[in-house]
Amino acid sequence: MSTRASGHRTALALLLLLAALAPGCGRGRKTESTAPMVPALRFAGVGLDYALERISAEAGWPIGIDEIQFVDMSPDFGLARVDLDLPAAPLDETMRRLRAAVGGFDFSLENGVLYVRSNLLVQTKTALDEPMMDGDTFEGDLKDLGKYVMMKHPSSFITVSYIVGGYKPPKAKFDIPSRSSVRDVFLAYSRASGSSWTIHRAGQFTRDTKGQVSIRATTVEPTAPRKSISRIPAIYNQLSSCAALADASERLKLPFVVYDRSVLFEMRGVMNLVLQRDMGGPLENTMNILSQSGFGPANWHFHWRVEDGVPVIRSSAFLYYLRGRDIFSAELLPGDFEGSLPEFARWVNTHQRHPNGEVLMGGEITDGMARGKVHAEAGQTVHDALVAFAKSSGVSPYVIVLDMLSPVSGQMADQPRAWRGAFLQDLSEWVSKPEDEAALGMTHPPPHIKPK
Repeated sequence: MSTRASGHRTALALLLLLAALAPGCGRGRKTESTAPMVPALRFAGVGLDYALERISAEAGWPIGIDEIQFVDMSPDFGLARVDLDLPAAPLDETMRRLRAAVGGFDFSLENGVLYVRSNLLVQTKTALDEPMMDGDTFEGDLKDLGKYVMMKHPSSFITVSYIVGGYKPPKAKFDIPSRSSVRDVFLAYSRASGSSWTIHRAGQFTRDTKGQVSIRATTVEPTAPRKSISRIPAIYNQLSSCAALADASERLKLPFVVYDRSVLFEMRGVMNLVLQRDMGGPLENTMNILSQSGFGPANWHFHWRVEDGVPVIRSSAFLYYLRGRDIFSAELLPGDFEGSLPEFARWVNTHQRHPNGEVLMGGEITDGMARGKVHAEAGQTVHDALVAFAKSSGVSPYVIVLDMLSPVSGQMADQPRAWRGAFLQDLSEWVSKPEDEAALGMTHPPPHIKPK
């Protein structure tokens, strides 16, 4: 017959056993002790997608981002602003700090894969979450995996979006457990291949004529590890007006201030749509040639003038619309600044006399960046400070207004957590390379570009 004391000992032993087994329990998540370390990162205005990709790259893990695709093509994570300094910490702690500061997502560590899901999907369950897959062994790349899912479920439609000449994910071989969801299968691919992806969900949960779950209009995009702090988008024209201006600035050893307007909610300005290159020559000739469109005096790419020794360029798209330009005429509080371009964006955001919610997105702060000084007196504006920063640092600020008008729907994008203002970037990121010329069949690059 068991005594009360022996019963307590038995219960205590069971509790100790459960405590020992607890770290191995859960949906295949890594524990804190096994999560990789992430070095300190400083974000002075970046999209949430950028921050997540940088964190996963520094951790050495692939990432699966799961977000909504809006009808107007506006991004989900891309319009969520991150302005935060993260100390060195394990991956799970870094992610908890990011979630506490920004919100709008949940995450899990899935046996070597960082999985991040938009909160907009919490009540938007789609067929990607249904246990619809049979047990099998798969071998192939991400595009093959999309075809495999559609072969197994013909009523479903998944597009795997590749960029010609861009990142190509590797092939992998892995087992698919019975009753896995499509999401689980893509996570298994990342685990086996080490490759990352972003799912843009259409957001509809549908069924075919037989009542089986179906996937509609969902796009999967492979993403390379974001090891660089460059924010140039994945799709852009290598030779363009902004590249020609970057080349001219480098050749003339003269900083510019360039104002432009976004095309599709990202750091791609309208001047990236214009095919041009710097042909050399003095400043005035260079600017006059690049500003002309070739379709008569009524059409032009930009207007320019010199202010305090710094050429200031305003694109036709920037000048055509008033929206988004108020921040540049905003009055600053008197004070002094010294630091890099991203730090300058932070300073401007916190030193406006009458802030209206519009901000500059300065990117990521790293060691060794060029530094500038600004002395703001009463009545001086953000534009005045941009010119002063360019003059003192030698850096060319490329300012791209975030235009919330969707070219797809013709309507203004309406997202409560979307930031308002402008991207702030170093124009030198757009400097052209000899291979850019060769891609268009140009075998004689301008004299300022030396072939490798």
